[in-house]
Amino acid sequence: MDELLSQLVNTPGPSGYEDRVRAVIVEKLEDMGFEPVVDSLGNVYVVLGEGRPLMVVAAHMDEVGFVVRHIDERGFLRVAALGGISPDTVLSKEVVVLTEKGDVLGVFGAQPPHIRGQAQPPSIEDLFIDVGASSREEALAMGVEVGSPATFLGNYRERDGRIVGKALDDRLGCYVLLRALEGLSAPGEGSVAVAFTVQEEVGLRGAAALAHELEPNYAVAVEGTIANDTPGVPEQQYVTVLGRGPALRVMDRSIVASRRLLLHVRRLAEEASIPYQLQISPYSGTDSGSFLVRGAETTAISVPVRYIHTPTSLALRSDVEAAVRLVRALLERPWPEE
Repeated sequence: MDELLSQLVNTPGPSGYEDRVRAVIVEKLEDMGFEPVVDSLGNVYVVLGEGRPLMVVAAHMDEVGFVVRHIDERGFLRVAALGGISPDTVLSKEVVVLTEKGDVLGVFGAQPPHIRGQAQPPSIEDLFIDVGASSREEALAMGVEVGSPATFLGNYRERDGRIVGKALDDRLGCYVLLRALEGLSAPGEGSVAVAFTVQEEVGLRGAAALAHELEPNYAVAVEGTIANDTPGVPEQQYVTVLGRGPALRVMDRSIVASRRLLLHVRRLAEEASIPYQLQISPYSGTDSGSFLVRGAETTAISVPVRYIHTPTSLALRSDVEAAVRLVRALLERPWPEE
């Protein structure tokens, strides 16, 4: 078992509540000899080298999740979503509610289909978390309250090169960055900030603060991204495909990639015989969007993941390792040719 990846995937950290994930990352960075900086929002980063140009290479720590908005008289928890979640993927799934008294295990339920309408899929408003309480008072005694965050129960597994678990978007990106940093020295000129951001799933908010603080010349998001190469999806609609290596972002909802930076990353991949694919993703975005609006040239390097934003996703170890090699090559040679 990969101990670092297991820690990253199984640690709960919904948007706005990334502190446990950050603790894992900070400890790893310190073990590697870095002195990480944590800003007021909770972003954490290390800087290699000095001066300009400056590149930020960033993965986000948060995962999609929920926040308790109401506890009814029978102790059932109504929730609001933190990030984009399809309600029909969560029914009967285990969740953990994070409280000051400790983690509370629960299960997602909803009104029976014959009540809400057989053909009508559930909405977030239909969902509730059942923590086994018999009353509001009992739920409160467990430590649950309005504002308590919740997320899917950790379920990392890896076998025969297949990785499954919650939060592969974007704990795989965090893992890739940490692996790529091992034993790395500063670039010969300029500086590179390797960052782990907060609140990406609710609007790229941590990256926006970091972009304002650092004002980088270049920025690359490292992501777990949509792989929809599954039955019922026409080939021309594939965003990425499992097994073809990391995806290099050409455009998405938030950026059109810098041609110069994209060509540089492609060249690094080809020189090292690293497989890659090109990604067009018109309905999604990454932290790169926040850096672009501060004037940075941007793209993204992503690990293909099936079923992101659900209780269990699937990725391939071969794609992860190829991404590690490519991101490390970028950290070693960050500057595109003029």
